[in-house]
Amino acid sequence: MSKGMPETIDYSTYTLSDLRDVLQHIDKDAYPERVAEIEALIAERSDVNAAIETSEYEDEFAKYSTFAPRFVASIIDGIITSVLSAMLMYVGTLLTPVIANEETLETVISYADAVQFTIYSVLLHGLFGQTLGKMVVRVKVVDAVTEKEINFQQAILRDCVPIFTLVFMLVSALFVTEDMFISEQSPQWFAYVLLGFGISYFIWHLLEIITMLFNKKRRALHDFIAGTVVVNI
Repeated sequence: MSKGMPETIDYSTYTLSDLRDVLQHIDKDAYPERVAEIEALIAERSDVNAAIETSEYEDEFAKYSTFAPRFVASIIDGIITSVLSAMLMYVGTLLTPVIANEETLETVISYADAVQFTIYSVLLHGLFGQTLGKMVVRVKVVDAVTEKEINFQQAILRDCVPIFTLVFMLVSALFVTEDMFISEQSPQWFAYVLLGFGISYFIWHLLEIITMLFNKKRRALHDFIAGTVVVNI
């Protein structure tokens, strides 16, 4: 190399942080070509890093894209519980001839039908983190922090509103019989309670959808209450 000729430097071996450091301290007037080379390398490395970060971000949150699978799972679970309801009714028809009090039998069957979905949901979520519908579409409920198996307390909290609804129905049945309701002799206060309850239940489901759609992990309101999240498996 001739005396006085600037030393050739291979900036391609430098890390991104090193390149930025060199650019900050280099004499830009004395070495404009080196500055141009360094700036080009910084831009290239920055684009690559941004692409990698974007890819990692997408991969991280892809497992939480469960809105559609959960919708399908709810349909499957609805079909399964409808079959269970039909089986209960069939059992009721078989037992009717041998049960002296037919009205008591109908009451027991109607109560059993009312609680069967809640039992189905809480039991399967508590044991497996999945209902049969979720098993089919391959999604699972896990702890939001550890992403490990949930416990029965979390399974119950996820269904706290359906459980409250069930309790409300059973308690209401103690005060307002089916005959009173059909004959429109139920107390006026009960009509207002039903109206308020129906509006509240609608708002609850609306909030469930809103919270699920507007957070990165697609957690519904009941997931926040129970500390859970649904993931693809």
